[in-house]
Amino acid sequence: MLIALVWLLTVALFEPNYHRMINSELSRRLTSIVEILEKANSVNAVTDELNDYVKDGICIDISDRTNRCIGISEGIGSNCLLHQDNTAVFGLLRNNQDSDTAIRIRQSLRVQKSINYTIEDATGHQQALQGAVTSNGYTVIVSTNLERVSQAVEVMRSQLVVISVILLVVSIVGALLFARWFTKPITALSKAARKVAAGEYDVAVPTESQDELGVLTRDFNYMTGEVAKSSQLQRELIANISHDLRTPLTLIKGYAETARDLNCDNQERRTDDLNIIIDETDRLSGLVNSVMELSKYSSGTLPPHIARFDLAELARDVLGKYTDRSIKEEFLLAAEGLEEAEVNADPAQIERVLHNLVSNAIAHLGSHGLVTIRLTPVNNGLLRAEVIDNGSGIPESELPHLFDRYYRARSDEGRQGNGLGLSIVKAILVAHSADFGVRSAEGVGSTFWFELPCAAQPEEKPSEKV
Repeated sequence: MLIALVWLLTVALFEPNYHRMINSELSRRLTSIVEILEKANSVNAVTDELNDYVKDGICIDISDRTNRCIGISEGIGSNCLLHQDNTAVFGLLRNNQDSDTAIRIRQSLRVQKSINYTIEDATGHQQALQGAVTSNGYTVIVSTNLERVSQAVEVMRSQLVVISVILLVVSIVGALLFARWFTKPITALSKAARKVAAGEYDVAVPTESQDELGVLTRDFNYMTGEVAKSSQLQRELIANISHDLRTPLTLIKGYAETARDLNCDNQERRTDDLNIIIDETDRLSGLVNSVMELSKYSSGTLPPHIARFDLAELARDVLGKYTDRSIKEEFLLAAEGLEEAEVNADPAQIERVLHNLVSNAIAHLGSHGLVTIRLTPVNNGLLRAEVIDNGSGIPESELPHLFDRYYRARSDEGRQGNGLGLSIVKAILVAHSADFGVRSAEGVGSTFWFELPCAAQPEEKPSEKV
């Protein structure tokens, strides 16, 4: 396309544009000279004014009604096809013999009133002519040589053939090199995508640029990392679910067989076995419910219903439900902070968050244990809720993974639980677009926190005057 455009501009349009420019110049001069002559009584009277239009390379021929030359400005010289006079000099109103060509053209002009064409000699030399007849009977012809444009165009055409071939070769090589460079990251992404599709998630494409392809490469690497993490979580899910299901099912089966085979007279043992079966069934039910609950929160099928409520009152209610357990297991519960703390959130889901955090804190208490819910206002109109325990604490290396699904710290080995409590907390708080986190130190305790937007205080209506 570019080569074709170059050909069009430099070859095909060169000669027409050149002729158009020459004709425009001749037409302008002819019009001016005709206007001068039509206002004059004689040519001699306007000699000085006509001299302003004399130009080297332009031939001006003025004749009377008898087609006899009465004024000539020969700017072409001996090469003029109109006058063919080797003695002609440049200057207006110089006498000059009338050539056959000049007389013939003047006669034609007298008949046609105007002319615009090109004459050519045997050698191919061309001269453009334009002429007009004035209202007072003069004939005016202006002409100029046409350079050998056709030969120049032919030279340019032959050169452009070579240039076009060179440009074509360079363009093809450049296009191939550019295409290879441009598609290199795309090819790498394609190969990596096929590996991911085949189940090989541990792939990373090197980022070599900061443009859109670089951004796409970084996003792809992030995606493969998340897919690898999800795959790992899936394997852990299967392992954890298998483990959590195998133990209660084995116990249920074993104690059910024992209850079946036991002598009915031993009612106490039969009752103990049945209680174990019930407990393990409840454990299985809790596990299934937790999985379903996490799935609902994570998938968005259970979105939060935002309402205004008192978080301080909700925190006291949650702690109240653990009072009997605190007495039985000998630990303390405390609430600190605001007496009233109205926030905008889903009260039922936030209650689930507090229950999970308090239950998690209680599970890690030692002797003289204490669990505290503290409410503190923070910047930007937020309220921070903290669940604090003085338990064993969590190693720093495990903190980034606490909210992952089915993740259980090494300190939790042997304890009941399915590793979904904190995952449910995370899913609820993410649905609320709430910030959350954890601070912990081994031997000191842990603090789990989250932040919710405070509810705007209603404006007081002005009292009406009686």
